[in-house]
Amino acid sequence: MGATSTFTVHLSNQQATAGLSLRGSCNGAGAARQLEQAVAELVATHPPFVWVDCRRLTFLSWHAQRAIFNAHQQARVAGTVLYWCGFSPGVLSQLADTGLHLLLSVLPAAAYQGPRILLQDQVPTALHTRQFKGSGMG
Repeated sequence: MGATSTFTVHLSNQQATAGLSLRGSCNGAGAARQLEQAVAELVATHPPFVWVDCRRLTFLSWHAQRAIFNAHQQARVAGTVLYWCGFSPGVLSQLADTGLHLLLSVLPAAAYQGPRILLQDQVPTALHTRQFKGSGMG
């Protein structure tokens, strides 16, 4: 299920607004590490909120769900709230299967208040945007 598709995490931290855009299939340990690393990078700057755009996320392996759980815990300890916006019904179903959706702050896509640059189909290369890319396999 999507093992060969690409997983990309775009990261942006502009002034008082921090966010991530998750795209593709997060399948495998390598992709999960990318996700956890991106969240850790933002949480280290101590923002009150991190907005995660999940509209283009197509699949979460158990590795990825573990990374989301770890990121949630790390952010909570640091005093940062992660808002997960726009999960597709399929991904929400994956989260519901494990109960993880009950732990996360899940919001509809319209509630996203993070950096607008992350909502573009093609995120422009900019100093404040960092891209982690992997095959999705791990």
